[in-house]
Amino acid sequence: MKRSMSLAIALFVTAGLVGACATAYQPVPSFTPPAVDAGGHSLKTDNVIFILDTSSSMAEGYQQWKKFDVASALVANMGKAMPENKGIISGLLTFGHDPAFSTKSTQMIDGMGPFNRTAFEKALASIPKAGGTSRLDKAIAMAGEDLAGLNGNSALIIVTDGKDMGTGPAAAAAKVKAKYGDALCIYTVQVGDDAAGKALLAKLVEIGGCGFASDAGDLMNGQAMAGFIAKVFLGDKTDRDGDGVADAMDKCPGTPAGVKVDSVGCPLDSDKDGVPDYLDKCPGTPAGVKVDSVGCPLDSDKDGVPDSLDKCPGTPAGTKVDATGCPRTVLGGSASTWTFNDINFETAKATITPASFGILDEIAASLKARPDLKVRAEGFTDNTGARAFNMDLSERRAKAVRDYLVKKGISPSRLSYKGYGPDRPIADNATRAGRAKNRRVQFTQVD
Repeated sequence: MKRSMSLAIALFVTAGLVGACATAYQPVPSFTPPAVDAGGHSLKTDNVIFILDTSSSMAEGYQQWKKFDVASALVANMGKAMPENKGIISGLLTFGHDPAFSTKSTQMIDGMGPFNRTAFEKALASIPKAGGTSRLDKAIAMAGEDLAGLNGNSALIIVTDGKDMGTGPAAAAAKVKAKYGDALCIYTVQVGDDAAGKALLAKLVEIGGCGFASDAGDLMNGQAMAGFIAKVFLGDKTDRDGDGVADAMDKCPGTPAGVKVDSVGCPLDSDKDGVPDYLDKCPGTPAGVKVDSVGCPLDSDKDGVPDSLDKCPGTPAGTKVDATGCPRTVLGGSASTWTFNDINFETAKATITPASFGILDEIAASLKARPDLKVRAEGFTDNTGARAFNMDLSERRAKAVRDYLVKKGISPSRLSYKGYGPDRPIADNATRAGRAKNRRVQFTQVD
């Protein structure tokens, strides 16, 4: 009796050890595919839903690995290979959940939106293990609903063992295909070697009409996975400048990378001045204004006033002008007398200081702009010092001003001069500020 019991215990322990060895699956070998570069290619798939089988059959072994681990690794690496920032709309849908994860038979764990690699990986990592009933049919139907309203071509990428699913998935696929027609392709990846599952997945691809079927073992390296993603998402290399407009429609081939273009592939020119925005240093130029090579209004005489506003084109170089491009007239307006306190001389002399040349040049320009104007240059001093000296000094200073203007091209017949010394003060000579105002040069219009 003891011998029989010992034998039974030994057989139980042995069976337990065998069972333990049978479930000691190896980690799936890691691999990282390169991200697919979409440059120069048009997208043939604009929207995608990844459908991942997390049902109980995926907890079974596949060679030395667990099928769920293989499927998760494949989907994760699909996400790593996806071309980012291309406007692809994606979603991650799972079916057949372990009750500890979800009581729903199907669930969109990464909602439809512009593909985001970080969000995709976080959603995938949230699934702890496989479990639950296979409802691929329901997952396909749900995917069909989630694609509603999206523009462009769409794809379903189904990663599953295909085991024990019956004919429901094929019927669901046929309904979705009937709804979207040529705008939908179906791609399948089988994890495992179930013959009925293989036949089902081949049927789904046939219904899709434009996808293909793959085996998990063929995609478990970086280059193979990158090639898979490229085949699903990229069309022929028909957009050589990568601006999003196919060469056949591109009226501006060779657009520099990153430049925004219009519907025919030409760089945007928001102000319609003939210079594209990315080169335009003067955006917002008014309609009809002629511009230079960088989009700024032409200023032919280089006076700082664009031709479109310049009422005095051809102003000589260096001439100071007003807002209309005409020489700034310091002898303008309705006045007949103009006073200047910034025409200065060396102390007790009639020598004009260099700092005064600028205002005298403006006066000369004003006289040239008004060829009919005749003026008298008048010199004034304060009451400091002898009156006779001040009278003579003011006369000599007025003459020096007249002579400067003659040298600048003003006819002597239009210019006279006179010194008034301390006479005709315009401020109180008892204060420093008053005396400074009285020391002045004045121009008076004469007939």
